[in-house]
Amino acid sequence: MKLTLFVFVAACIRFCARIPTLFVRPAGPCPASLRLRSPFCLRSLALSRHASTTQTPWVPQESERMKWLSPYVLAVELGGSELASRLGRLCLSLEEHSQGRSMSNIGGFQSENFASHVDPALSELMCLLHEPLAAFLWRRRQGIPPGGLSSEGLWISSRPEHIWANINRPGHHNRAHEHGPPLLSRAASGIFYPSIEDATVESGASAQSRLSPPAPVRFYDGRFTEVIPRAGLLLVFPTDLLHEVDPVWPGGSPRASIAFNLFVRWLDLPILRAAVAGDSAEIKRLVAEGADVDATDGVLNFGAVHLAAEAGHLPALQTLLALEADASIVSLEGWSPLGLASAQGHLHIVKYLASQLPAISPDRITFTREAADAARLAPELDLTRGFAGLDGALAVAAERGHESIVEFLSSLADD
Repeated sequence: MKLTLFVFVAACIRFCARIPTLFVRPAGPCPASLRLRSPFCLRSLALSRHASTTQTPWVPQESERMKWLSPYVLAVELGGSELASRLGRLCLSLEEHSQGRSMSNIGGFQSENFASHVDPALSELMCLLHEPLAAFLWRRRQGIPPGGLSSEGLWISSRPEHIWANINRPGHHNRAHEHGPPLLSRAASGIFYPSIEDATVESGASAQSRLSPPAPVRFYDGRFTEVIPRAGLLLVFPTDLLHEVDPVWPGGSPRASIAFNLFVRWLDLPILRAAVAGDSAEIKRLVAEGADVDATDGVLNFGAVHLAAEAGHLPALQTLLALEADASIVSLEGWSPLGLASAQGHLHIVKYLASQLPAISPDRITFTREAADAARLAPELDLTRGFAGLDGALAVAAERGHESIVEFLSSLADD
């Protein structure tokens, strides 16, 4: 009898804990258009036919897999259970083989920043983010692109700025925090929830973990928005939106998440789209028909060389330089192709661009050992700007944790 009563009470607690997923809990009345009718009305779909793994149209297509939980938080069912499981194994591997760091996490594990290509599953996740970012920006900007760009023929692409993994076990949580100020290119933050099959959880505790209510993530956006994490769920929100994560209950299963900030790239020219896609043949065709190989977008002044370097497309980058593209061009925020390749962890691109010295870096003569050490050991960087030159590329590679690039660029310094 006591056991039956315990199971009944635990089931009631678990059901009540799921209530925040059934609707948004705002301070005032919630518009019907923002209500989330049921956690099961978000259906996981494949990428729309109009999108690719490198970019998507600015004007988004309606999708039942996306629901707005508030004017600031977009929820997306993404990728399916197999991808969620693979990413869960990645999180556990990072926890096992790295020291981690202490940021917003109270207990638990938070990884250092890592590149999107450290694992095929993570690369796959990044390829699925273009459409959600477009949908997020479309609504936030009320369908108006920046800089006077025309919506007709406009595409966008997303690139990760920082990526990190989190694992919370019973008693661990994340205090209220944000992910930094929005910038011209820093467009949104995201959290994806993998699934964890954790060998450290004893089999006898599995039944108890199923009865423990899940811990929500809570957003403070002028409304009171709670979301129950579940495998395969992506949340997209402004980088400066305050949020916190409740502790995992005693006996509860570990909770994993992969968090990131996203850059946006505005692709208003065919040659920019070809560069993001790594399409060398299309680049050659466009230039042969009169396209400017050094043309930049109308918002951030990113050229084809920037985009090919950032995406890690070596053949496309080689094609652009063979067509006499300017490899030292700097964007509005101060990014050079070398700086972008270093930030994304593309060692092969960094080595290729370094082989083009001094064309890519006019300051080569000033890159001394002292300058390299200062860049590598800088205690804190100004991340509101871009990075160019050998010292800038070295500094951002060190901040992102790309040790192989740090080692290579340091070797170029004059003694």
